[in-house]
Amino acid sequence: MIERFRYHASVTGVSGHITSPFDEIIPVQASVALPESGGFGRATAERFDFHGILSFASAQAVVSGSFDPRGESFDAVATVTVTGLSILGVVTADRVVARIASSHAKDPAKGHSITPLGSSFENLQIAGCPVDVDLATDTFHRLDTIEKVRAAYQENQDGFREEYAKLTLSGQEGGVPERLRKYFSHLEPRVSRPFDESRCLTSCPLVREISGLPSELCPVGHVIHVPGFGVVRLGEFLIGNCERSITMLQVDLGSSPTGSGQVGGAAGNGSDY
Repeated sequence: MIERFRYHASVTGVSGHITSPFDEIIPVQASVALPESGGFGRATAERFDFHGILSFASAQAVVSGSFDPRGESFDAVATVTVTGLSILGVVTADRVVARIASSHAKDPAKGHSITPLGSSFENLQIAGCPVDVDLATDTFHRLDTIEKVRAAYQENQDGFREEYAKLTLSGQEGGVPERLRKYFSHLEPRVSRPFDESRCLTSCPLVREISGLPSELCPVGHVIHVPGFGVVRLGEFLIGNCERSITMLQVDLGSSPTGSGQVGGAAGNGSDY
């Protein structure tokens, strides 16, 4: 039985770095981490505007961790919600939510669960076009441990092998432009077995499909190149043996200004002493 437990949960609302025409860090907004002993933490930011480049109406970050006597489990939740988002008026959203929930049974034989369920976009628009993003949060809620993910891939449960290939674009090198290849780790020659025990982490975008964009903004998996603006990435997910993290929206500005920004990041895991 686990008698002492180290909680881990953290969230960040917004962060980034503009490199030109000036070099300045975007101050981290609405960021909070849970102490190893558990408890509750909250951070808020209101009406943030960074030189007209990135702005939002509000960001609310919450982390919580405690023992559930009914389920006999150590539970933690990390959630951040950003509303009224605008990045140069090109990427906007009414609401972006990143959420990671974890549960570790007191009896180690009963295992643990880490899920991104609840992460979402509301009224996301890119270049003035409403975008519908179909996220595979349900799949990775069902496959809430790395052991379940590996088994589902190896046995192709419910067609997971095909879904994983669609999410990561594995085996689809020819359809990825050279300028975007760096965003797809599974296109690298060294990645032959996506869930090899020797790899501590594997990346898997959560985006099944992006619809609503015109042909000139045709998405490549979870990545969208916007001419004269930069590259937008949605729903990047990292899976580890005992941890998971999600970044809902990332932008690499490739025109002027140049730089990068991240919106909606959450992470969670936990372990016994």
